[in-house]
Amino acid sequence: MHILQIEGMTCEGCKRAISSAISNAVPGLPFEIDLRRNQVRFRASTPEQQAVVRNAIRAAGYGILESAQK
Repeated sequence: MHILQIEGMTCEGCKRAISSAISNAVPGLPFEIDLRRNQVRFRASTPEQQAVVRNAIRAAGYGILESAQK
């Protein structure tokens, strides 16, 4: 499980924007968004998929403070 700490995600609208960005970038990728913790959790099968998710979040206008695997 990959966990990204998101900078600037403050409301349900932000959550929807990030969800849409991830869904469009990697259709079918399972992910969860935790607004309270400002986190996105997902399972990517390749490092390239991980990079696509990070880039989609950044392109949607949000920063990534840290990333970790669990």
